Amino acid sequence: MSYKTYSFFRDILINEYIYFASKNKKLVRLNYKSKDYIGVWTDENMAESFLTSRDIPFDKVVKMDVDRFATYELDDLFDEQDHIVMNQTIEEEGHLLNVVSVTQEIMTELDKIRLKEFVQDVAKYDEVYGLTKKGSKQFILISENDNDEKRPHIMPVWSIKSRALKVRDEDFEECDLITIEGSVFSEWLDELRDDQKAVAIDLKTGVVGTIVSAQKLSNELTF
Repeated sequence: MSYKTYSFFRDILINEYIYFASKNKKLVRLNYKSKDYIGVWTDENMAESFLTSRDIPFDKVVKMDVDRFATYELDDLFDEQDHIVMNQTIEEEGHLLNVVSVTQEIMTELDKIRLKEFVQDVAKYDEVYGLTKKGSKQFILISENDNDEKRPHIMPVWSIKSRALKVRDEDFEECDLITIEGSVFSEWLDELRDDQKAVAIDLKTGVVGTIVSAQKLSNELTF
């Protein structure tokens, strides 16, 4: 079953945030057809309005980046068969969703969108931004997580300078930001592809976002 036709799916693709309610550091559950499930919303006001009108106790509504949720929270909070109730309101009972399935589909679609936008930006401006160790002229490689014992195998790159600067300032203060031309990046990409490495496209702060194989990105680039 695909979730692409649902309005909540489009909202998440556009805003890239979801909202939970918490009470005493536990996620608030909602009743759906006589069973209780964790509630999720795509709009903060929608969540607060519903909870208040139904007198459902909550301490706060938690705003969560969807990349951060998929990367760090999903496996800790849910099992593969768990369901959530999405966008329950006074007027609507909401949608009962398999949380793993819907998250995977959202992230797959976001990856496609980001890859397309990155390729378009690089083709238009002929610039790729990356981070270097001071004194080096090569983009750094990172691991997928801090506990990864493998040698670094992912190259973070950005097509927009402001995004790169924000991540540098918050997560890689020890690094410099440099720019290369698209043709140079294409050569580097060939080397990454030969070494079966990956590329992180327009990472967000917290080092979360879209990771694709160097081969896949190389196939999409037009230069």
